[in-house]
Amino acid sequence: MAQGTYRAVMCEKISASASEGIEAAVLRELPRKAQLGDQEVRISARAASLNFPELLMMQNKYQYKPKLPFVLCTEGAGVVAETGSKVSGLSVGDKVFYATMGGCAAEELVLPAQMCIKMPDTLSFSQGASFHMGYMTGYHGLVTRGRLKAGEWLLVTGAGGGMGSMAVELGKAVGAKVIAAASSDDKLEMCKKLGADYVVNYSKQKLKDAVGEITKGEFCDVIYDPVGGEIFDQCVRCVTPKGYARLLVVGFASGTIPKFGINMALIKGFDLVGVRSGAQLGLEPALARETMLELLRLASEGKLKPYVGSEFPVDRFREAFKLMEERKVIGKCCITFAAEPHSKL
Repeated sequence: MAQGTYRAVMCEKISASASEGIEAAVLRELPRKAQLGDQEVRISARAASLNFPELLMMQNKYQYKPKLPFVLCTEGAGVVAETGSKVSGLSVGDKVFYATMGGCAAEELVLPAQMCIKMPDTLSFSQGASFHMGYMTGYHGLVTRGRLKAGEWLLVTGAGGGMGSMAVELGKAVGAKVIAAASSDDKLEMCKKLGADYVVNYSKQKLKDAVGEITKGEFCDVIYDPVGGEIFDQCVRCVTPKGYARLLVVGFASGTIPKFGINMALIKGFDLVGVRSGAQLGLEPALARETMLELLRLASEGKLKPYVGSEFPVDRFREAFKLMEERKVIGKCCITFAAEPHSKL
């Protein structure tokens, strides 16, 4: 039976702003679960990745509102340290990644075995911790909902962040002509490394002008927008005039939910498509399995590898969250854990 404690990064109160929430977050000692259930595994964590919703959860602004106190981060990776008596398919020592709204910024987790996915050998722990949400959302949005085809023009906004950078990779894997748009040249340099065919810095030029020039007036068949706000308004003007375009609403990282003139959809004949991958794939477990298998195949072929721009040891977790709050993360940002946890027996 396991004894002792492990450390976890926790939100213990709701804050008025993201910066206040970051300062209020704490590193707490929690008791280890003594006895595993038959179908559970104990994981020695190595990394947890940050996603924008964590900043919203600190302020009680996200659609999922966990009960206080709660462990931060919703994706992680680690090593199986113990298995329940009826677990099959996983063994002690296996490297796995996982996603859970129960929190992943912890040195140790106990999860149902079915929630853990064996990591491809091509990935590091931080890359494994960054894999699930970005690629599942990207594939569900681009392929399942957006029907992206080889040879089509794809515009990805917020391409310098985790969600956007993974959409760039997926677009290239499908065979699309990818335009990556972001707010800084540093972020766009990463996009070039990921295979983007063209890049646009929308802090320097209007998307419509740049996209029109790149596509020679064809504009885009599919647009993947996790930013919202004024960038979404520009995206509406970047859809192809030939009809049948798909404008994918993925999120509102700008903090502003745009108002949409529905007449534009009529004039340009495009589909406005909501992408809610987590909820939808939860309703369709067979589709979720099929999607993950395809993503793992692409990763094993070297076509998908999350770009991790920043890593911080767990004692410096506030620096990681501040980087995200300041919108300075390039690709993904992760909190890391030592192979030997700082636990107390």
